[in-house]
Amino acid sequence: MTVEANGPAETQTTAPATTAIVDNGSNDDGKTWAAGLQTEENRALVEAKQWATPDDALKSYRELQTHASKGLHLPGENATADDWNAFYQKLGRPEKADGYQLKLNTESVPEGFPYDEKSAIEFRNWAHEAGLSPRQAQSLHDRFVSYQAGSFEASRADAIKREGDAHRAIVQEWGEPDTAGYKQNLELASRAITQLGLKDALVEGGALSADGAIRNVAIAKAFAKVGKELYAEDSMATNASGVLSNPFSDGANFNLTKQGELIRSDPRKAAALIRAAGKNPVDFALS
Repeated sequence: MTVEANGPAETQTTAPATTAIVDNGSNDDGKTWAAGLQTEENRALVEAKQWATPDDALKSYRELQTHASKGLHLPGENATADDWNAFYQKLGRPEKADGYQLKLNTESVPEGFPYDEKSAIEFRNWAHEAGLSPRQAQSLHDRFVSYQAGSFEASRADAIKREGDAHRAIVQEWGEPDTAGYKQNLELASRAITQLGLKDALVEGGALSADGAIRNVAIAKAFAKVGKELYAEDSMATNASGVLSNPFSDGANFNLTKQGELIRSDPRKAAALIRAAGKNPVDFALS
């Protein structure tokens, strides 16, 4: 601008408006805003996250807070049952215990394995109380079944060994299985056990298998002796080979003619043999 006043013209220049300088993430020397942070750890974090400006860091923090607010939080000390149920629900626990669809892998258990459906129902109840997800419940179920299967196999192997040992010991006492002595003693022991009603108890105790195989030599010998005392005078129960045969028992020894003869000639012995065959004397018109 030129101003003329009583003298030569003078040129006067007005200073331009001040310009604001914005920090876009670096200083004049090329350093980023992180250079002003106090610790090396913080500066390293900014570099790793590639936060170009403080706004980037704050945005990342806000996103983290939002994500954390939606995450799972373990209920505290004073949590109620409803708090825990809500937590388990988020973990995937079914609404009710019967929501678990537990599956038994039949290929992973031995043949004859006694899988207990009633126990499986109880297991589902326990899994629900513990807040397990279906995947967790199935995994725990499989591990427990595997453990039971191992115990079952070990028990069965032990039973087979006991039967073998008992058979060899009995053969030494009674002779080979095809001899009259062996057959007679076995029949005597079987009858005594049946008449005394002890088979189920002996099976439960492990002295007999479910199909009647002997696992305890001492018990077998004792019942053979008891049977001999019970049937010592029973001529109708002895065949030509000296082996006891009960006309009331099912199988090869069953004989209606001998049954009738014995019922008429000696009702007391007939009743004893009927009971020894596992039947009821009342069904034969005997008390």
